[in-house]
Amino acid sequence: MTLTREHAPSTEGVDTGALLAAYRSSVTPAAKDFVECRISANELRERWLTYFRGSFLVYEIAVHDAWRSAFGPDRGIEPGPPHADPKFVETLRVFPVTISHNNLERLIDVLAVEVGDGTADATGLRERLVDFAFVVDELDRLMSTLTLAH
Repeated sequence: MTLTREHAPSTEGVDTGALLAAYRSSVTPAAKDFVECRISANELRERWLTYFRGSFLVYEIAVHDAWRSAFGPDRGIEPGPPHADPKFVETLRVFPVTISHNNLERLIDVLAVEVGDGTADATGLRERLVDFAFVVDELDRLMSTLTLAH
């Protein structure tokens, strides 16, 4: 049997385009302000959390709902890596967005603990700033790719 869109689990409600717009309007400017030493790590964290607990949380819940829908209401989200079954392709393609967001959350936590009320120039590990800037840019690129795919 050939998999068609009507046989695929729905990712309705998983709006990567809306998430990308929210990301670009809040996270990108905050990241730029932090890297350019205009705000502290704690301010970066506050601005990030507004987005992370708002727009991103709505997105993440939609991804989880799509995954539960794919497996049926009684199965929930299975531990371990998702099954590499063609019928889950549409649902799985948005998982890297949630994983990347959670990794960025950890990096922002580390910066806030290390630097606190200091700016980016107070970090003892300049590589963290490079990592931070790279992840912010690549997450934007990933979401852009998914947005174009639809």
